[in-house]
Amino acid sequence: MTRSPALLALGLALVAAAPASASARAPAPLDGSAPAQVDGAAGRPDEGAAAAPAPRARDEGASTPSDAASIAQAPGAAAEEARRGPLDAPPGPLRVGTKEAPPFVVRRPDGALEGPTLELWRQVAGDLGATYTLEDGSLDVAVAALTITADRELRLDFSRPYHTTGLAIAVARRPAEGWVDVFVAVFNAAFLRLVLAFASLQLIVGSLMWLCERRRNPHFQGPAAAGLGAGLWWAVVTMATVGYGDKVPVTGPGRLLAMLWMLVSLIILTTVTASITTSLTLGRLEARIEGPDDLGKLRVGAIAGSTGEGFLREHGLFYRSFADPRAGLRAIDGGSIDALVHDEPILRAEIDAGHAGAIEILPRTFQRQDYAFGLPTGSPLREPINQSLARRVEGPSWPLSR
Repeated sequence: MTRSPALLALGLALVAAAPASASARAPAPLDGSAPAQVDGAAGRPDEGAAAAPAPRARDEGASTPSDAASIAQAPGAAAEEARRGPLDAPPGPLRVGTKEAPPFVVRRPDGALEGPTLELWRQVAGDLGATYTLEDGSLDVAVAALTITADRELRLDFSRPYHTTGLAIAVARRPAEGWVDVFVAVFNAAFLRLVLAFASLQLIVGSLMWLCERRRNPHFQGPAAAGLGAGLWWAVVTMATVGYGDKVPVTGPGRLLAMLWMLVSLIILTTVTASITTSLTLGRLEARIEGPDDLGKLRVGAIAGSTGEGFLREHGLFYRSFADPRAGLRAIDGGSIDALVHDEPILRAEIDAGHAGAIEILPRTFQRQDYAFGLPTGSPLREPINQSLARRVEGPSWPLSR
């Protein structure tokens, strides 16, 4: 079978969000021949990415200690494996790469990496009777939250999926609205400016009515202050369509002004009422984010090189790129973006770790994501790994539900 180990390096370089280390080595052939080496610079990991400490190669069948949740064998599985014996065992230690991607691969305070995905690999390696080291450089297997995509399939091989999830949207948590929120939304600075404009217009119209009626209408006679007050009162009740009838114009100019003011008042009140209602309704619609169809009206972020970024690019949506999910979630907290699109379990783990109560994930997921181990194209390890995964992942002991 033709092998293209350089493709593992190229494929892993595409998954900056949660891939394994980004370089490749030809797999250890099962026939015992020496593996062909590939220039390690072709797949150098992203600058600043922390490499996991490389444990010593272990003896065949030895277990690797881990603080992650152990994947126990189902009853009778140990006896069955003892009867079958190990799968096709590679002749030497495998070079395995990984990268932090909670909850699948988690970095402990001492810098070591652990998690269900690494524990699953430990079980698979035991099935193969293989020893391995975690390292950067050229790799035989990439063990991480590595999503299978059509583009990556052109560059490397994948094992069968060990976990299925989807993309999700993280947004700032909005508290439930109360009467205070409604009051603040209505009586804002724009509303106060509108009230001031109305008061000024009513004062002008009231003054004009006083000038028209002060000589012949006893309702508007008397001192200037009293006459202006009467004119303002008439303008307000007329605009409000109340029209008590206690003050009415009797002159021709006064009546003409009254008719014009009634028409203008009707137009102003209906227009302002519609504008306030529309503003409040649009504010609630903009705040309501239900799924990916709403992303076009938001400031959206994605992780560089991730399938979330690919989804946004494919749909022609503008977005801002971030180096990792933590940076994207901090941007939501800071108000520089409205939503972050990324893999649901990774977003949930990061939110639980540092943003609980401030950021939430929308309940709907979309665009299925299948996680698998990455292998060089044509790797002879693929079929033995798939046989092991078929037993491990589909059994009741696998801690991450499909």
